[in-house]
Formats: sequence, C-alpha cells, structure tokens
Amino acid sequence: MKLVDETLDPIEYREEDIRKIIEIALMCTQSPVSVRPSMSEVVMLLSDRSRMQNPPTRKNLNMSDITIQVDSSTSPAMSMSNADATITELEGR
Repeated sequence: MKLVDETLDPIEYREEDIRKIIEIALMCTQSPVSVRPSMSEVVMLLSDRSRMQNPPTRKNLNMSDITIQVDSSTSPAMSMSNADATITELEGR
C-alpha cells in the first residue's frame, strides 16, 4: 500500500486497518462540511475493531474541485493549491 510509510514494519499494522483509517480520513475532508462525520462518530469508528458496517454517508471526492498551480518562480519548489489549503514540495539541490 503506497500510502504507508515504507520504514514501518508491515507486521505492526494490518492492511484492513490502514484502509479503514484512510476511508475515515477521506470522510472528514468531504465537501460540504455537513456530510462530514462528527468527532464523536470518528472516535467511535476508530475505536471499533470490527469492519465498518454502515459508514456515515459521504459525497464522493470531486476532482474538478481541485486546482493545481505550478509556481514558475526561480525557487526549485512546486506549489499546489486547493481552496484554503496549500502544499509545497521542496527539492534538494
């Protein structure tokens, strides 16, 4: 699974647990805010060791809502922007 840090020992986690955490995280980032689970629902979902039977309803991620901008300044950094969030990747020399 490419989302897991490669330095972690695969014996220390189960792939189904990682998938569950990723699914919960995605539910927490959906738009509009009204479809996101409450913190108490998130805690319940994270603490429940069984498989999620009925996860909270969520809107699918709409890739058309995402805007990517490449900073063409003289710095060797790449900027990506989505509404209020900014991610900057720095490159070594």
